[in-house]
Amino acid sequence: MRLFRSARPVLRRCTGTALVLGTLAALSGCDPVGTPPGRAAGPAYPEDEQITKALQEDYAQDPSSAQARDLVRRLGGDQGTLQYAVRRVVYRQPAYEVHYDVALKLAQDGAESLRALYASMVPAPEDAKLQDKSLAGYEQWLAAQAQALEKTDKAQAAALRRSVETLGKCYRERKSGETVDLMGGLRALVSPARDGFYAEKLESPRLQLVCLPA
Repeated sequence: MRLFRSARPVLRRCTGTALVLGTLAALSGCDPVGTPPGRAAGPAYPEDEQITKALQEDYAQDPSSAQARDLVRRLGGDQGTLQYAVRRVVYRQPAYEVHYDVALKLAQDGAESLRALYASMVPAPEDAKLQDKSLAGYEQWLAAQAQALEKTDKAQAAALRRSVETLGKCYRERKSGETVDLMGGLRALVSPARDGFYAEKLESPRLQLVCLPA
């Protein structure tokens, strides 16, 4: 699931003509903003807020994230928001490799999140037959599905039971306004752009689904 720009590092400009630019720079000590005296200039890393903004824009605009946005809307409610935690930033000239985790701030109670998710897992003809459309009713339907799968695909049956159990632990007791961890170990390439930073998701061997359906 493909669960994503701020100002470019600005260099202090040294005035003068092109012919004497190097001399003026040496005389005036023209260095990148924030470079301590006597220290070699290094990459100007983007702030966490700038990285978060780039990731948010990528998530909101990427057509391939449409399914992920729909899932997040079911789990978090219409006003649910993703929260990004930047864990590591590595300079990959001229861009930055960002390692991060994602959580979801709920705009509805977790029990309603589960009910909305499970309802989306029931085929429309089957849903029309259900008399109990509460969370308990959908859980019973999923349990029956897992039981039926035992005859044809034990691995899938076990995966369904495990997913329902994990999601229940993640969401059932959570209240609106609380945060649920969704994924960890994600990576993105964040590059300088004219109007800020631009994020592109990368495959990650350390990706972990925490509170998402398997």
